[in-house]
Amino acid sequence: MNIEGWNKYVSCLRDNFEGCVFKDELISKCGGNEDIAIAIYYHSRDNALNWMDSTVPALDNKIPSQELSKVFSDSVRQVIWSIPC
Repeated sequence: MNIEGWNKYVSCLRDNFEGCVFKDELISKCGGNEDIAIAIYYHSRDNALNWMDSTVPALDNKIPSQELSKVFSDSVRQVIWSIPC
């Protein structure tokens, strides 16, 4: 995973995250990874918390919040990064 590229991607989405009214809850659901929360919110908006607890085919039908609790954050980042803007 190209972390420098990921960080640039997230920086483009950061301003949008200011409007999230459940920011703290989402960051917590993302295992404290604010960068992941920012990207999830950008793509899922009000459905972001639900997405974190849903099975995701691109993660081999695993649940993102559970993967993050197992320290597989790069696999979750890669899936998010592959979602078209």
